[in-house]
Amino acid sequence: MCRTTIPFTDVDVWLVSRYDDVKEGLADARLSSDYANASPAFHAASLAFGSGTVGSRTMLNLDPPDHTRLRRLAASTFTDRRIAQWQTAMGAAAETLLGSLPGKEPVDVLERIAAPLSVEVICTVLGAPPGDSAQLREWGDLIFTADPNLRHLAFEAVESLVAYTSDLIAEKKRHLGTDLMSDLIRASRTPGMLSEDELLATMVGLIVAGYESTIALVGDLFLALLDHPEQHALLRKDISLADAAIEEVLRYDGPQASSFWRFPTTDMEMAGVRIAAHETVLLLVGSAHRDPARYPDPDDFDILRKDKRHLAFGHGIHRCLGAQLARRNARTLLTMTLERFPHMSLAVPRADIVYKPNLIVRGPAFLPLAFDQ
Repeated sequence: MCRTTIPFTDVDVWLVSRYDDVKEGLADARLSSDYANASPAFHAASLAFGSGTVGSRTMLNLDPPDHTRLRRLAASTFTDRRIAQWQTAMGAAAETLLGSLPGKEPVDVLERIAAPLSVEVICTVLGAPPGDSAQLREWGDLIFTADPNLRHLAFEAVESLVAYTSDLIAEKKRHLGTDLMSDLIRASRTPGMLSEDELLATMVGLIVAGYESTIALVGDLFLALLDHPEQHALLRKDISLADAAIEEVLRYDGPQASSFWRFPTTDMEMAGVRIAAHETVLLLVGSAHRDPARYPDPDDFDILRKDKRHLAFGHGIHRCLGAQLARRNARTLLTMTLERFPHMSLAVPRADIVYKPNLIVRGPAFLPLAFDQ
């Protein structure tokens, strides 16, 4: 555990890196997700997601009891039946996208497959028009950037997404359906269940949380397999290992690099270190997954690893609502790709692959692959 200054923020941050400490921190009620508990320095650096009411009312940035109430409402729509329906739609979308690939001509799998599939997931779950996918992708690429040269564009993207979502809610109210947004609109009509501000914030939060992580998971999954040809061959030989491969990727090099910002509500001790109230804390999930005290040979990528339990979808009250949907969609895309293109390969030198400048989500910036028939 150490304290450092994140270069583009000028804010001192406590970094928690060991598995046991990260897991404990994710479930510690003293570590608030609410920006109201952040220090003046944090707010001065404009690090709070969004602005005003919207930025402070997403489930990602709330503590109980408000978080409990909103999460219960959203969770009630993630039934096994509905997830299966969404998975069917995603399978059809994946089949179409894979069918559009031009044979042996290299393509960026993130641009051609992962990004459109991610937007398809969002549009299907929330009931957003598929025709809005290009705009959603543009905003999604900007919102979580850690590039200081793009920060002004990131804030503009948040404002644009908030305005778009507000208009979408207004339109959805006139034509309710069977999607998650319609369910929450119905809940908002019951006094005390969900305010208009909370409805808007919840929708914006779900879009933001789902977009980048879905893209990153696809990139991390394909890259890990290509970096380890023996594991790739093992999976091609026995496709029933797809679930095991996905879980190992989530541990080995998954999309969740860190928790969102956390702020102690009181002076506290973590890993023998004293942290003052309102300081800024990041729980490094990616580092925890390489902790040798938790995993034997943690730097080895082994889809046959016996203990693949991980923190990639969080732990505690903020555990990802869409974890099962993400797993199913990854499995569908992986199995379809291996069946259609069993001999995919990197189309550029491995050293050319770089990662997006992103504090929270880890994934390659581009991934050109050759898909041999």
